[in-house]
Amino acid sequence: MNSVALFSVSSWSIPMQLFIFFILQDFFQWFTHTMLHRIPVLWNFHKVHHSVKEMGFAAHMRYHWMENILYKPLKTLAIMLIGGFEPEQAFIIHFITIVIGHLNHSNIKLTYGPLKYILNNPVMHLYHHAYTLPKGKAGVNYGISLSIWDYIFKTNYIPNQDGEIELGFKGDENFPKDFIGQSLYGFAKKD
Repeated sequence: MNSVALFSVSSWSIPMQLFIFFILQDFFQWFTHTMLHRIPVLWNFHKVHHSVKEMGFAAHMRYHWMENILYKPLKTLAIMLIGGFEPEQAFIIHFITIVIGHLNHSNIKLTYGPLKYILNNPVMHLYHHAYTLPKGKAGVNYGISLSIWDYIFKTNYIPNQDGEIELGFKGDENFPKDFIGQSLYGFAKKD
């Protein structure tokens, strides 16, 4: 991989390489996540993830299969090409972010106190899934592992810490409940 990289991290320590990979991947994830909410055709696929009505760690794994084709592999491959990262490093970071994603989709009310400005947390991500969003917003709290991007780009929103809110999106009562209907939804539905 190092021969096609824009810059090479191969001379850096392994912990530093993993840290840089994690930061880059999290920013790419934040950016693509905002696009999933702001571009209507992508939002139609992403609605599967937002159709959950109750948070639990398995909500993290509920998404339309097209997300695995449209952006998930592309963001990892792009980061690997940019920095000359190795596949093993991608696996390690993927595992870490899956664990964090499960935690942030859990029904545990954690905020991490002052670290909430750096680390995403279950309460912050709960408001990402809120049925009612602030006026004029396509979404909020797009971060998966880190919250810092939401604070930097002013997409953060935590009106209170109790986490007692309705989940979903406007019109979700008409959203397909079955696997086939949800799998085909993004192809046929034009919002």
